[in-house]
Amino acid sequence: YGICPSKTGRTKIGQMSTAIVQPFFQNLAVSSGLTISLHKVRGDNGHHVVESAFKAFSRALRNMIDGTDTSNDWSASMENTWGKSSQSYKDGIQLQRGGIIQRQTKETSIDVMLQLDGTNGSDKFVIDTGLNTLNTFVTSLAKEADVSLNAVCKGDLWVDDHHTSEDVAIALGQVLNKALGTKAGLNRMWCAVGGSGDAQVEVTMDLSNRPCLTSNLSLSNNEQGEEYVGDMSIEMFAHALESLVMNGQMTVHIVENNAGKNLMETVVATAIAFGRALRLCAAVDPRRAGKTASSKGTLSV
Repeated sequence: YGICPSKTGRTKIGQMSTAIVQPFFQNLAVSSGLTISLHKVRGDNGHHVVESAFKAFSRALRNMIDGTDTSNDWSASMENTWGKSSQSYKDGIQLQRGGIIQRQTKETSIDVMLQLDGTNGSDKFVIDTGLNTLNTFVTSLAKEADVSLNAVCKGDLWVDDHHTSEDVAIALGQVLNKALGTKAGLNRMWCAVGGSGDAQVEVTMDLSNRPCLTSNLSLSNNEQGEEYVGDMSIEMFAHALESLVMNGQMTVHIVENNAGKNLMETVVATAIAFGRALRLCAAVDPRRAGKTASSKGTLSV
């Protein structure tokens, strides 16, 4: 549990011995009849490791009770709990969450309008960034997130794709964070899987107000040796992801379960998984009765 001290990690956290964590879950599994598997993906702080283990278990238990399978893009039980006839959806409409961002620099001119709730129809996306690959990524993300989004950019593409890619992602993150507000009463955390062709990507997301992105996408070391994905450089796709997450004030872990035949498949699979996770993170959980999903009681400090 943690890396300090280096040979043993933490043996106590407060008054609790870390030695009881594993037998606790083992006995819980036996007494409840559940199969419980806990796997640490990352983390060097012992307190955070233990805290995250209990939080992850409680989230998984709630999903099991709700009949929710996060590896499935959408199921009947998810429709009942989070779909357009659910209390969650109705509560979201009451919030009328949205935002507008206008970003003007010497390099780009960007207008973004986002509506999170009560969206409907197939014509709810107007995405024109000047880059076809970025258009595809943003449109796929917005479709899976079930939001209405207008994003138009005029950038200095005669130079290269850097400023357009970065600034569009910054504006998208800012408008998303603005629309989400205090995030009180929301699910806040979710994970989802997206696929395109041979590519399969999993995104775990937390609307934490503590921005962090980790990713093992095979971008720089792709087997095809690609430098560009469509009309967008690979390094700028990676940078756009980071800019979106940082300005969206979220924690995002991206895991490539299977590489695509080409990087476009990976880009689309990432967008799908990201959008699906965002949709459920932003969904209102009526059981929280407007309270923030945090032991602190707030995400503002």
